[in-house]
Amino acid sequence: MQPVTHRRILPLILLFLLVSAGSAQAYLLSSSQITRQMVKKLGKPVTATLQLKELFFRSAITDEAEGENLVFDERVTLAAPDRFHSVVMAGEKRVEQLSTFDTWFRVVDGQLDKGQERAADRYRDPLQFRQKRLITQRLADAGVDLSVTSLDRYAGRIAWVMGAKPSDPEGRPQFWVDKESFLPMRWILFEKGSHQRVEIWYHDWFKKGNAFYPERIEFYAEGRLFREIRVKRVSAGKPLDLKRFNPAAYAPKKPATPDKASVPPELTEKERQMNEIERILSNDPLAF
Repeated sequence: MQPVTHRRILPLILLFLLVSAGSAQAYLLSSSQITRQMVKKLGKPVTATLQLKELFFRSAITDEAEGENLVFDERVTLAAPDRFHSVVMAGEKRVEQLSTFDTWFRVVDGQLDKGQERAADRYRDPLQFRQKRLITQRLADAGVDLSVTSLDRYAGRIAWVMGAKPSDPEGRPQFWVDKESFLPMRWILFEKGSHQRVEIWYHDWFKKGNAFYPERIEFYAEGRLFREIRVKRVSAGKPLDLKRFNPAAYAPKKPATPDKASVPPELTEKERQMNEIERILSNDPLAF
């Protein structure tokens, strides 16, 4: 028997490493496969009403200090195939958000306030767009490179990652899906026209009827928790008239016309709070 030399061992080791790497790559799912499994798990487009509690954090982030935060009740209606309508009563203001795949706008006290869809508004995507074609397009529109997928670990959880590899910096849009459950786990987005990073976390998915919903959603801006949504109840919803989702059906918001000849009066505490509420409900993570 000939002795095994280092010259013979080295090629065998290299061959083994190459085969192992190829096998690992073969089991890496594509974005198409991941989204297909995700929408299958989420359930078909639903018509449902969600009762939510929204918290906007100043500095405290605990229930014991809610007096230092802003807390609202919100009602969200999802209607198949892709309609979303939310209503928040903030003091005397009624703030609505309406969207389909092709449109998004806000209505404040019955007046159209188009504004701009913020990164945080996209939390609703896995709830609203439960079809592979629609969610794929939303991910692409947010800048997720769907040609890139990987497996990564964060906070002790392993996930399929669309849009980045573990070696990539987190300065690029990416969507994480839990490896075992195929339910959404983490969204990393960036505001349009800026480098401001917004991160959305989905926690504790539960099944109601034939669909899944997250019990809690957290929002971070530049690493700071600024908002949290808690799903309190899910019930059967009613279909939403498509006419409601036409911006032309609402009167445009009237621009403010301050009197330049007079000194503007100092805002009252209530007026300051209402201005703050409007900024927060526009999903501006730097509102305060």
